[in-house]
Formats: sequence, C-alpha cells, structure tokens
Amino acid sequence: MSQEPWQPDEPGKREMLRMLQYETIFVTDPNLAEDEVDELVKGVDHLAASAKGKILKVEKWGKRRLAYTVERREEGIYVLLVLEIPTDMVKELDRRYRMNDRILRHLTVRVENEAQLGPSPMMKPRPAEREDLPVEPAAAL
Repeated sequence: MSQEPWQPDEPGKREMLRMLQYETIFVTDPNLAEDEVDELVKGVDHLAASAKGKILKVEKWGKRRLAYTVERREEGIYVLLVLEIPTDMVKELDRRYRMNDRILRHLTVRVENEAQLGPSPMMKPRPAEREDLPVEPAAAL
C-alpha cells in the first residue's frame, strides 16, 4: 500500500469526523511470505493512523481453500482486521485494496455494536473427533 497520507474529502473536516468500527477481511496471494502479509497489515495500520484511527484487532487465519477459483488460484491467505476509522476513509481503504495486486478479494463492513475483540469463531479450536465414542448403526426401516 502506498504511504501517502489520507486526506478527508473536505478541508478542515478532519476534526468533525466520527470514528466508527469496521471489520475488514482480505484474501491475499497464497504464495506470499509471512512478512509480506505483515507488510500489508502495516500499510492498513499506517492508513488508519494517518486519519487518527487505529487497528483494534488483527487475526491471520492462514492459508485456506477458496470457495471458487480466483485468478487461477484455489487457495488464499485470509486476514481479518477490526478498525476504528472515520467513515470517509472506507472509500480510500477500498481503493487501496483494489489497486494492490497481492490482494485477491476484500470486504469491509461497518460494525453496528462494539466489535468483539476476543477471538473470532475461525480462531477458536475445533472440537477433536473422539474415537472412543461408539458409532451407532443406522436404524433399520
């Protein structure tokens, strides 16, 4: 992401902007190294900081299979961010996502209530399949 500072649409409007919470998720090229993914997150952090916003939570979900092929790729690295930014900055964030060739897909949504800052359901451990439970045979019809 480019390092140019973000400016609101109207001069002098920066003080009047209200900070709202947004969740943004992006899917990157599966061949990126961990430090390249960190660089993308730092770019979003720099953009948020330039508008006096901040990142509240970062979750790297890792490499996962895509629901459908995107640019001849079947996997991608998923990253979820919870941001507190001015409403005008969402357009700029979307523009920078679209211009970055390393980001395959992205989505940003406003959080109505305070975002949960604990782990998302994707980060919670899955219950292990228990082999000690007997398998019940299908009932005869």
